[in-house]
Amino acid sequence: MNYAISAIVPIFNAEKWLRPCLKSILNQPFQNIELLLVNDGSTDLSGTICEEFAIADDRIKVIHKPNGGTSSAKNAGLRAARGKYIAFLDADDEIDPLFFVKLYATAEEQACEVLIGGYAIIPTNQNVSPCFRLHTVMNGKDLILSAASVHSNNDLCFSWRCLFLRTSLETNKIQFNEGLTVGEDTIFHLEALLTANRVYAIPDPLYIHNTINNLNSLIRSPYKQYLEDSLVLQYQLRRSISEKFGLLAHDHYRKDMASYHIQTILAILLNNFRNSPVPAEKKDVARLLNLKMMTDSTKELGFLHKSGNMKSYLYYLALKFKLGAWLFHFEFSSPRQSPFLFLKFFGRSN
Repeated sequence: MNYAISAIVPIFNAEKWLRPCLKSILNQPFQNIELLLVNDGSTDLSGTICEEFAIADDRIKVIHKPNGGTSSAKNAGLRAARGKYIAFLDADDEIDPLFFVKLYATAEEQACEVLIGGYAIIPTNQNVSPCFRLHTVMNGKDLILSAASVHSNNDLCFSWRCLFLRTSLETNKIQFNEGLTVGEDTIFHLEALLTANRVYAIPDPLYIHNTINNLNSLIRSPYKQYLEDSLVLQYQLRRSISEKFGLLAHDHYRKDMASYHIQTILAILLNNFRNSPVPAEKKDVARLLNLKMMTDSTKELGFLHKSGNMKSYLYYLALKFKLGAWLFHFEFSSPRQSPFLFLKFFGRSN
């Protein structure tokens, strides 16, 4: 059957939320879909629930595979997909009743290779619109550059609010990098956009992202053993792709990428240390400060990094000058010390 949309749902131990997710997909007025449920080695009842739904609806295909991570599961779905467009949906989220109707109609009307929509956050009921230029057909590079803070605003992070033309992904050999355990959507999104000639963004919050259920959130999740390695690889790929397609020639793109790594990625890595079963040491913080993504970022920002107050600017200077001993003292002492203690460490060897 020639389906209009292949909806791919990677699933790992999602039995608590899977039924409402699948019902929100199957109860859409838009029926011309195939639903690919990729059970990525779940040890709960997720696989059983998938089979239960497949018996009741012949549009569903269940793929059972050993656990290989989200990227591996999404790639398995891509290989099996036969729809004109691809949609990726998380097993702990839901979609608006008009998700497929609106996205498919717009993609067809604008002849899009990638269509990006907005989303709603549960439980805060916040609607998030893409920060790209809206309602305008552009190539992917121009769309990315139309956002003032594409990295800081997470506009590249979520593949689940998009439709992707399957033939475009196949022609350009776009898949998820299975070496990434986090941030795989960002690299996939970058490559899909930058190889596309026609992309389009709409503000409609059609995807319902449930942050309570989202156990993969980097802010809420417990310790991840390979987080640092994955974020280092993500940076290397983000930078190399950006350089290949000429994005680094644009000042606002470079500086926003630097700010994102200083303000967001460093905080995520330090939080991972706090959740570690082994207490962090000074050498761990020193290693973070010497990561290329940190040194590149402070070099790009120089002394003109915008900080909300003197306290945060002093913290930034400690990063720039690699004052690992002070940062360790500030981040991991209890209670945290005043950032002005950095003056005691300024110029010392760490």
